[in-house]
Amino acid sequence: MKAGDIMLADYTTSPERRSRYSKGRFFKSAFWFYLRYSLVVIDAGIKFLLTRDPQKAVTRQSLTVMSLSESLGVHMHFEGLDRYPAENGPYVFACNHMGTFEVNALPGLVASRTPMTFVVKTALIKTPFFGRVLKGLRAIPVRRRHPGEDLRQVLEEGTRRLAEGVSVILFPEGTRQDVFSFRTFNSLAVKLASRAGVPVVPVALRTDFWGVGKIIKNYGRLRPELPCRISFGAPIHLSGRGKAEHRQVFEFIADHLESWGLPVDRGPSVSGASGDPETSE
Repeated sequence: MKAGDIMLADYTTSPERRSRYSKGRFFKSAFWFYLRYSLVVIDAGIKFLLTRDPQKAVTRQSLTVMSLSESLGVHMHFEGLDRYPAENGPYVFACNHMGTFEVNALPGLVASRTPMTFVVKTALIKTPFFGRVLKGLRAIPVRRRHPGEDLRQVLEEGTRRLAEGVSVILFPEGTRQDVFSFRTFNSLAVKLASRAGVPVVPVALRTDFWGVGKIIKNYGRLRPELPCRISFGAPIHLSGRGKAEHRQVFEFIADHLESWGLPVDRGPSVSGASGDPETSE
């Protein structure tokens, strides 16, 4: 994958590229993938100490991880990449959460168009090398212990970033879920977008080719036979308290996940789930 690829409206792994990656299976093993991935993370952490342009640096890192993933033989398709131009931003990106890949890929897909940062759990800020990347992006940390404090942190810091023209990516489910459910999809993204007066962009993700590890969470089973899909929706402008827009964001993601053969629970949210910031990562 090249820098020019992610500047297109849509991107699909070419048949020629997939054919080329089908060879050399020894180097497609999980061991070699994670070895190379670890080196990318270490390299990125070091470069973030020196770079004057963290957005450009994180785009390069994301491109490398996406290329590594394609080298496994994963078929990728990204769409809607032209729906959030910088001149119409900033935005709040509300995404479902499946695994490690989107945390690596989304920065490149977004930062190549508009400055961005994440809402992440505090523990990630403290990790070696990758934590430096997050600090360089001025990520917004939440402890996930006191929901009220986390809510204030995200709304205050998020509003400040957005006022500076920096878009915010967050995962309203907070933790990775086997079933996408309205019960666990909180409304923090809509609350932040409403407070800051910016649109919210729904993002549907299928990234389960990169599984969750039993020992090290980010180093799980790799299944390159599963496709990788990322779809960006059109920016949604809010009115009132944003309840209808929150449901609209959920339905966009749910419709895509169902079309990709993944389970969805469209039931009503449980008490507290619609605004619990401790589920935001």
